[in-house]
Amino acid sequence: MTKPGKTKVDLGQVMKRIGELSPLLDGIGPNFSANNVPSLEGEKFVDASGKLMTKLQRVREQISPVRFGSIGITLGRSDSIAKFFAFSFVNQDKRELDELMDTPFYGSGVYSIYYHGKAERAYLPLSGSETPIYVGKADPKNSYAETVEDQGQALYYRLKEHAKNIAKTDLKLSDFRYRAAAIQSGMQSAVEDFMIRLFHPIWNKEVKICYGIGKHGDLATTRANKRSPWDTMHPGRKWAAATIEDQMKRAEIEANIAAHFRQNPIIPDKEMLFKLLSLR
Repeated sequence: MTKPGKTKVDLGQVMKRIGELSPLLDGIGPNFSANNVPSLEGEKFVDASGKLMTKLQRVREQISPVRFGSIGITLGRSDSIAKFFAFSFVNQDKRELDELMDTPFYGSGVYSIYYHGKAERAYLPLSGSETPIYVGKADPKNSYAETVEDQGQALYYRLKEHAKNIAKTDLKLSDFRYRAAAIQSGMQSAVEDFMIRLFHPIWNKEVKICYGIGKHGDLATTRANKRSPWDTMHPGRKWAAATIEDQMKRAEIEANIAAHFRQNPIIPDKEMLFKLLSLR
């Protein structure tokens, strides 16, 4: 019997609708690209599908004969802790990447690199904004380190490596800034993951656009590997120059970057960033 004030749900009809929808989604696999989806259409889908998933989850939990729910606290993907970190992380001032060599420091954790130049046309939308061009992590020397000294200089050496790679190209190192923060050993992966999902940085391999800055070089026996998009955009590393073929041509990379910025709007300032963080 339906309780007063409650609407009876026809589960058979709901199941039929789910059955009709499921085949339409089967073609959307892990290699699906959203670059060709109109921005407004994509935003509407994300909003509508999110609301639908919330409703389905609520009904599923109510109907199930065995009570269950989502995991409230996790360590592998702890967005609540990562968000707290992100608030404090982005509140610090950016530092000049070309001055890094003069200021070594201890600590492992997460860092981000920002473009502030005008020379690279493809990156102009990023220039001076709060959207990093790259986000990374540096693991501690000692996995159980409880002090920055025990963690070693992991962050410093990782940023130093990136600075050296940038300096080998026609990019100006003075056009780049960075933020870096030591965090509790073991939390760096969860925080890095959150930051990548928040910012979608175009140099990160997860975004699949202009990846490759983190590559350490191919051996002579593996020169058949195709050149990374980053090395195509920014030639200068000798081992990359010896590679025979590009994974993507520069024009394709630039087109993908432009499409990415349309799909993932740049965060222009801290005010907008803090607003975005509070809504997540």
